[in-house]
Parts: sequence; C-alpha cells; structure tokens
Amino acid sequence: MTEFELIERFFTRPRVDAIVGNGDDCAVIAPAAGHAFAVTTDSLIEGRHFLPTIDPLKLGRRAVNVNLSDLAAMGAAPRYALLSLTLPQIDEHWISRFSDGLWSALDEHSVELIGGNTTRGPLAIAITAFGELPQGAALVRSGARPDDELWVSGALGDAGWALYCMIGDIKAEASAAQIAKYETPQARVAVGIALRGVASSCIDVSDGLLSEAAHIARASAVTVEIDFAAIPTGLAGMLQTGQHAAKARHCLLSTGDAYELLFTAPRDKHDQVLGLLREHRLDGACIGRVLEQRQGEPVRVLDAQLQKMDIKISGWDHFA
Repeated sequence: MTEFELIERFFTRPRVDAIVGNGDDCAVIAPAAGHAFAVTTDSLIEGRHFLPTIDPLKLGRRAVNVNLSDLAAMGAAPRYALLSLTLPQIDEHWISRFSDGLWSALDEHSVELIGGNTTRGPLAIAITAFGELPQGAALVRSGARPDDELWVSGALGDAGWALYCMIGDIKAEASAAQIAKYETPQARVAVGIALRGVASSCIDVSDGLLSEAAHIARASAVTVEIDFAAIPTGLAGMLQTGQHAAKARHCLLSTGDAYELLFTAPRDKHDQVLGLLREHRLDGACIGRVLEQRQGEPVRVLDAQLQKMDIKISGWDHFA
C-alpha cells in the first residue's frame, strides 16, 4: 500500500462544510458570519504521551479528544481538523483500528477532517483542530477576578494514578475505570460551550491542577486558593493513610491527562454552575476561590483545617 492509497482508504471522506476539503494542497474554510475560529494543535509521541501497548482504536479517540479539550476550554464548538501521522511502517490492521477510533471521536462532535500529512518515522500523531464561537465569546485564562469561585468539571488524579501503575512507578493495580480515564479521556466540549457568559476564566487540566491554576493566576494577576478536601477524585481512600498516600496526593495535584475544565465564575453564578454540571452528569465541584494577588504566591492549597499546605507548584513539563 502506498502513502496515497493509505490516505484515500483510511482518512478521506466527501467534503461536508469546508469550501475546499481533503485532496488539494490546502483546505479552505471560513467561520459563520459574526463568528471566529479558535485553533489549537497537539502532538502525541509514542512513549511520551501514550504507551506502546495502547489499543490503536483508543489512541485514535485519545488523539482527537486531547485536542478538542483545548477548544472546550475556550468555549468553542469543534468544526474541522487536520491530521499529521508519522508511521514506522504501514500496518493495515493497526491503521484500520486507529482510523476507526479517530473517526468515531470526530463523528461524535461533527468534526470534518479536511487534510493533513503522512510520513515515515517514529510513531507520532499531530492534530490541528478548529473550533467556532461568536466573536468576543472566547473563554480565556486572564478573566479571573477576586471573589470569584474556582471550579473543576470532574474528578482529578485517576489518569495519573493509572499511568504510574501501568509503568510500575506505583506497585498497585489501577482499575479499569482509571485506565480508561488515562487512555480515552473525554473532552468537555458541551460544558465549555455552556460556560460562555458564565465562566470568567477557563483552562483544561492537561498538565496538572496546580500548574493550570497557576496559569490562570498569573494571566489574571490574582492568587488562586484551593481547598484540598473539596477536590473530587477517585483516590480519596488512598489520600488518607498508607504507603501510597504521598503518591496519590501528587497524582491529584500535579499529574495531567485529566482533561477536565478548571474555571472561575462569580459567586452569584454558583447555583447556575452547579446546575450546569448536574445537567451534564459530571461530578465537578467548587474547589476554591480567587483572592487579590499575593506576590510570589500564585496558588495556595488549604487543608481540612484551612491551614496552608506546604506544596510546591508543579505539573507536566516536556523538558523537565
């Protein structure tokens, strides 16, 4: 099978909304009148962003959702995507499974694949995604204000825990649900769109809770205060005592791959946000508040007695 036969068989469909779709040197697209595009791109490298043992169908879904998560954090509705796929060789079974997963995730959000590139080399997937939203409606990191509440759309820590268990850094078994959180995250697209006009700032938790909270704090020139006991997680039992308590706390605060939305909203919108999370059947929660900026302290974490915890702000860093 040649490169072009591969593209035609596994990654080509008839044009839907694009002005010029897959098959030319460039695609041509345009947003609806009064709207703008939010554009994001992410690369997934084998051994860095996913394990070699992952089912390629799950990898296809993962590749789409980690990109759409960035659109969700901006309140954008996904519209188009480009795929760049680097393969060590043409394995038809692997590619068939991968494309099935990719298309299933794209179809869930009515995203049109409008082009991309294939090449030979170490396994890597790069997707560029385009989302549409009304002009001036984008959720950004810089809108948090003192006295806002801090929210997260769902449970944190389970994906990081699963990864540590799978690579042997934690001598324990991850549950099937925890492994699914890591391998096949779900972008909170509908929630992001619903947060337009409600949230004052937003970011997705791809690199760790503390790291993302610090991004909001610095962009907004505020301090973010987090109530440790209020953070929703499947690791609650392991956080209390035992040999894995410290690792569980690290997973909760500093590991990424959760792809939940971390956002701030005015206090008078508390009930509205709570209703929004319930409507989308998410176990999110209010986990803190926004304070006036405290120099050198972008993020504070309080324990159950409301005492400041001695915790270093850290998160995923590709070059650390």
